[in-house]
Amino acid sequence: MSDELGKNFLQALERMAEEVGRKRLVFFVAGRTGWGKSSTVNSLVGKRVCKVNDYEPETADVTGFEFEMNGVKAIIFDTPGLRDGKGNDETYMDLMRSKVKSPDSMLYVSRLDETRTEDDRQIIKIISSALGYRVWEYTVIVFTFANKVKPSDYKTKVDNKTKIIRQLVADCISNKEVADQIPVVAIDNDSKTTPDGKEWLGYFFTAVVQRVSKQGTIALLYMLNESIRNRRIILDKKQKAIIRKKFVEAVIQSAGTLIGVGVTVATIINAPIIIYFAGGGIAGTLIGAWLSRSDSD
Repeated sequence: MSDELGKNFLQALERMAEEVGRKRLVFFVAGRTGWGKSSTVNSLVGKRVCKVNDYEPETADVTGFEFEMNGVKAIIFDTPGLRDGKGNDETYMDLMRSKVKSPDSMLYVSRLDETRTEDDRQIIKIISSALGYRVWEYTVIVFTFANKVKPSDYKTKVDNKTKIIRQLVADCISNKEVADQIPVVAIDNDSKTTPDGKEWLGYFFTAVVQRVSKQGTIALLYMLNESIRNRRIILDKKQKAIIRKKFVEAVIQSAGTLIGVGVTVATIINAPIIIYFAGGGIAGTLIGAWLSRSDSD
């Protein structure tokens, strides 16, 4: 049985890999101007793909930044000057509907040291109206400027702001279950660590993989494979297990009834065709990176 499961898994993965070359990975980053949206995207992908200015807001439209990494085409839509005080929210909403449509991943960015909630409330309302509640199923909440908060206040600040933002989403979409499942990561684009002394990039990457669309999972993992190999992004055992599970589930879901339900990560890892797979390309790279039994749970 494991031979057949492994074969069907491999075929499904190879079909998904073929799609990577034909489609763009679509990111949508949302938040108020000046909250660190562009820097956050640049930190994730490890290169300057979005324009950044530390002093004056740069983004004045729903702008798509196209780039390619490791053969994967991607586009990042940066939100305009939401809540810029110019009364353009309706215009921006129309621009989101026409340009963004169905993102593979959304990053909702808010400053950790920002105490006012009205901007968050209105931005969440605009996003939900423009893209629908399902966009929150692909979202990671990112709190920027983490080191602006005192270490002694850090955990309380993160916990309190997490509750506030999730509740704002829940109130807007009338779905507390979806809101409470949105992962939250605090980061600082000017430092490798947050006030608790932990390196945040691994947590950030893991959260994005957790929430990215099924097809986007394969594209994202392959696009940033080099960042894992050269340890720009360092993952602990728990984070690797989370990513491995998402990778396997994405392939299983794409295979439908060919694999069936109830198949575990261990079943796939232990399938002989996976153990001895020596192929190259996207499928071979991802199997080698994520289905090796040497670091599996």
